[in-house]
Amino acid sequence: MSANNTENKFIATVSQVNRRVSLTLKNDAALSNICVKGEVLNFVSHYKSGHLYFTLKDEEAALKCVMFALEAEKLTFTPEDGQNVIASGRISVYERDGVYQLYTTSLELPDDEQDTESLFAAFLKLKEKLEKEGIFANSRPLPTYPRRICLITAKDSAALQDMLAVFERRYPLAEVLLIPALVQGKSAPVSVINGLKTAQKLDADLIIIARGGGSAEDLWAFNDEALAREIYASLSPVVSAIGHETDFTLADFAADLRAPTPTAAAELSTPDLSELPLALDSLIADLRRRVVNILERREQRLEYLAREINLRVKNLVIYKKKELEAAEELIHALSPQKVFSRGFAAVFKGGKAVRSAKDAEIGDELGVKLAEGNLTVVVKEKK
Repeated sequence: MSANNTENKFIATVSQVNRRVSLTLKNDAALSNICVKGEVLNFVSHYKSGHLYFTLKDEEAALKCVMFALEAEKLTFTPEDGQNVIASGRISVYERDGVYQLYTTSLELPDDEQDTESLFAAFLKLKEKLEKEGIFANSRPLPTYPRRICLITAKDSAALQDMLAVFERRYPLAEVLLIPALVQGKSAPVSVINGLKTAQKLDADLIIIARGGGSAEDLWAFNDEALAREIYASLSPVVSAIGHETDFTLADFAADLRAPTPTAAAELSTPDLSELPLALDSLIADLRRRVVNILERREQRLEYLAREINLRVKNLVIYKKKELEAAEELIHALSPQKVFSRGFAAVFKGGKAVRSAKDAEIGDELGVKLAEGNLTVVVKEKK
């Protein structure tokens, strides 16, 4: 039996081994940005953290995977066991357990899995989420006479030419600014979002997002969650004109108005100058009717006030006349002549009224005023 010869060997700890493996994987460029296709197994969504845990497997092997909540929130579908997916990310070691796994940054369905049914299910799920948040609540009225219209669409597209023709025919007074954007593919949502931000910096009265017809896959860029939120947050009214009349996208629901086609968007967004003279005549006639109605109401009001004033003045005169007559009667009742007519007399001595017997002496001559005539008397007795 031979003894173990460890005297000249480096003895590593478990932590050192796992760290060495981790560094080796990090230095492998092929594993730092890799896409792996496989079938989902043991899928778990942690209800508290929002992290996703699952395994990818094929016929011969399995690979543990984790997707953190920040990346998981961007998913447009919920992975299920048995579903084939393409996971992108980096291979690294979870050093505590000595387990290597795929740290997933994005999940996609393979082309053969992205059938119409899968796309529609993802569409409905995201639509329900945004609707509950109120992202589809915009319904602001469009400006009647827009000064500046920003078009977010592909340059040199048929949709652009159709809209420009409508603007030229119907309302050439508007300033139409083109903001070129990608309208198909993975980069399209970001391109359109940047276009929306540019349009608002340009102080647009109205923004039109337009794209011609295509398949559901061609239009899928307009079902992007971030794009729908940006449309909802726009300070300027937004018209969405994506595809044909039968096509509906989340951009349509988030906009203030959905137009069935780009041509219809241009028509719905502008007045027809050829109709303005008739509209002006109608406006003038309506204004004239309003002015006549106002004048008639004012005239009727003045007539009513005149009648009311005349009636009040008449009543006031009658009232004051009665007050005057009552005052005259009172004055007449209190006049000396009225007193004299009831048998009273006034006595004077030397032109001064005699109010008391003390004011006269025996032998004084006094003047007496009666209702009719005057007397001169001599005092013979005082009591």
